Amino acid sequence: MTESASYDIAVSFTEEQRAVVDEVVEACRQRGLTVLESNDLPEAEVRFLVPFVSGEDEVRTNDEHVLPVLTGENATSSAHLRADEHLVDTLVARVEAAETAGRGRVPVADLVTALKQPEPEPEVAVQDNNPLRTLAEQFAAASPALAKRGLAGTMHLGDTTVAVRVERAEDAVYAVEVRNDGVNDDIVNFVVIGGATDQFSTLWHRIEDMLTATA
Repeated sequence: MTESASYDIAVSFTEEQRAVVDEVVEACRQRGLTVLESNDLPEAEVRFLVPFVSGEDEVRTNDEHVLPVLTGENATSSAHLRADEHLVDTLVARVEAAETAGRGRVPVADLVTALKQPEPEPEVAVQDNNPLRTLAEQFAAASPALAKRGLAGTMHLGDTTVAVRVERAEDAVYAVEVRNDGVNDDIVNFVVIGGATDQFSTLWHRIEDMLTATA
């Protein structure tokens, strides 16, 4: 890489923006910056690519080596530089900071290519609507409260089944199984192993409410 192929900044712009860009380029050169105005040197390396754009959506990269500049009266973005009287000072400061930090130059061709790439689709969190998993989470959250009544709860979550066991002094009181066979509607199986059976109706309604809420 020869010295003539290394620049502080490279500018990218449309013909309509040439008058504005020419003034900025001249002022940058007067402040000692080396500026590349043409893409005829794809092997050139620069500290920053400075694309002049009229809208925020014209820049499709968050590369730290790209400093987009918004032009026009309505250029109010805080994420972009402004084509105003402070622009040259800002560019000089960025270059000086990069030099002080020892940051190297990068191929201008790579930066230009990055600007032309389609913007990646944002990742959307997939909501887990599995009613069995939601029901298991509710059981797990309620288990600590059993200790106040001298009970202990254990739970098993499988691909198609939620099994809950409530014990007192290691003797089973209730065993509850919620099963989904993947074909029919949710099937709820209750096994009353011990304790007062008059609580069965309350337990049934509680589980039924849970299933209705998670459907």
